[in-house]
Amino acid sequence: MKAITMSETAIISNAIKNTNYGMDVLTATTKAAQMELLKKRMMRGEVVRFVYKKKSDNSIRFAVGTLQSDAVQANVEGTGIPKRFYGMFAYIDLEKMAWRGFKTENFIGIVD
Repeated sequence: MKAITMSETAIISNAIKNTNYGMDVLTATTKAAQMELLKKRMMRGEVVRFVYKKKSDNSIRFAVGTLQSDAVQANVEGTGIPKRFYGMFAYIDLEKMAWRGFKTENFIGIVD
């Protein structure tokens, strides 16, 4: 399989956003790099297991998702992603077969 190339600019901008939420620089940079890896793996069609903290009740959510183009096109209604996911990382949840999203500062990590 082809190697994943990650955008340094995206990692740096996400790390800066994360430091605004009170994270130390090392944690913010690590989390930003993992988010970029998650996005790239999903966009190339992989099914990825990951974990994040839910905003509603602060519980931990283990998710299985993708951004594979066929799955995304099958789940888009209207012009695209709903407004409620603006400013969030949106993905297709393969357990519920629906769009889900989370804020990047609530991301915990990739499981596999």
